[in-house]
Amino acid sequence: MKNLISFMEGVMRHNLFAGLVLFFVIFSGGVLDAAEYRDGYLLVRFTETDFTAQADQTRQAVVDAATGGEIERMYSLVPGLGVVQLPPDVSVCTARNAFQATIGVQYAEPDFLYEIQAIPNDPRFSELWGLLNTGQTGGTPGADISAVPAWDINTGSHEVIVAVLDSGIDYTHPDLAANMWVNEAELNGTPGVDDDGNGYIDDIYGYDFVNRTGLLVDNIGHGTHVAGTIGAVGNNNIGVTGVNWDVRLMALKIGDQFISLAAAIEALEYATLMGAHITNNSWGGYGFSQALYDAIAASGEAGLLFVAAAANDGLDNDVTPAYPASYDLPNIISVMATDHNDQRAVFSNYGRNSVHLGAPGVNILSTVPNEQYAAFQGTSMASPHVAGAAALLLAENPDLTYSEIKQILMQTADPIAALSGLSVTGGRLNLYEAVRVASEDVFPPEPNPAQWDIEPAATGLNHIVMRSVVATDPSGVEYE
Repeated sequence: MKNLISFMEGVMRHNLFAGLVLFFVIFSGGVLDAAEYRDGYLLVRFTETDFTAQADQTRQAVVDAATGGEIERMYSLVPGLGVVQLPPDVSVCTARNAFQATIGVQYAEPDFLYEIQAIPNDPRFSELWGLLNTGQTGGTPGADISAVPAWDINTGSHEVIVAVLDSGIDYTHPDLAANMWVNEAELNGTPGVDDDGNGYIDDIYGYDFVNRTGLLVDNIGHGTHVAGTIGAVGNNNIGVTGVNWDVRLMALKIGDQFISLAAAIEALEYATLMGAHITNNSWGGYGFSQALYDAIAASGEAGLLFVAAAANDGLDNDVTPAYPASYDLPNIISVMATDHNDQRAVFSNYGRNSVHLGAPGVNILSTVPNEQYAAFQGTSMASPHVAGAAALLLAENPDLTYSEIKQILMQTADPIAALSGLSVTGGRLNLYEAVRVASEDVFPPEPNPAQWDIEPAATGLNHIVMRSVVATDPSGVEYE
């Protein structure tokens, strides 16, 4: 284990960690500077990509030529990507350099570690200011995502699956149990047997990729909290409600306080394999990983929308990119946190070009293990509002692609003066407008022609100079 660096969940002061936080930095000159990674393992992308006995022999020959060791696992999501267990006497740094210099290797990097950073009758709904802000917390009435009018159109669908890559979900929680994704083949199969042949045993509600078990336990509460914001059961006269009253939540545990990059990639592969539509990723940090980039890109090719928290250090992601939120991939939507006055949360990262929109992320009440509820804060809490919104759009219009969902969410965001210049939209999520547009199946042009190529500026008492950007709608019509 090397020098630990991390960012915490905003200004949260709970004993439970409030966010999955990726805190690795990239190799430079063969030395891993101030990064945390798993000793004894290396992620390697081989040029040989087939899944045959001959391909396995070819890859093992590459491993033997580098430092020796054994290939522990090959991924199907990213062709050629695998995890290599190194010999006991070989350091990760030495191995990385050796593999990079070996023919048959596209790239090699450490197995980086992460740190876990219609009005319903639910009795604590009135505390959910992010869904309906009446000033009940001392904030500004209306500084919310307009959930109530959105629910007059749609409250969700059990056909939509959101994978929560996090610390696990307490699938027995009374406010979540009915909305858990269930692998029926395993539920009705034989314990200890891979009944559906997907390579995982007893993965009934998802899988724990750290402890290699289908028995999911959320030890820190973060994943359960995120899940509640996305889809706590609505109108069940219990606790709170999620953005979706009805949805399916796939529990993919990638760690407690520490998890590995390999676990996150495997979880993303599983989500793709098992039919998830959206993934929520309330974790992030400041090191670029080519393997993670490739995995997210591949999930996008399979149609998954990847919703990511922008990070919690008050930094400009345009200057200091936070990953995975800052990867320049079309299926990523990056989310900053806002407070109950529609201001940027003091801890939230931002970025005029790299963060897409804001959502409530301060003192957010949601589910935690053992039938409890708690308020957390961070961009980790903002991200599931957007993941939940994406799921609600898909419930309303199942034919939407991830690019159309992303476009609608961005173009219907409420412009907020305090957020101007802090994200691509300068706005905060508006669930009602987004669902309304999805229901009408009429999409505005992209970018919106109200955005200016030349900002309006007065040149005298009677003249204003301005020019709009050129925009194109889905039918190909241009606006300017």
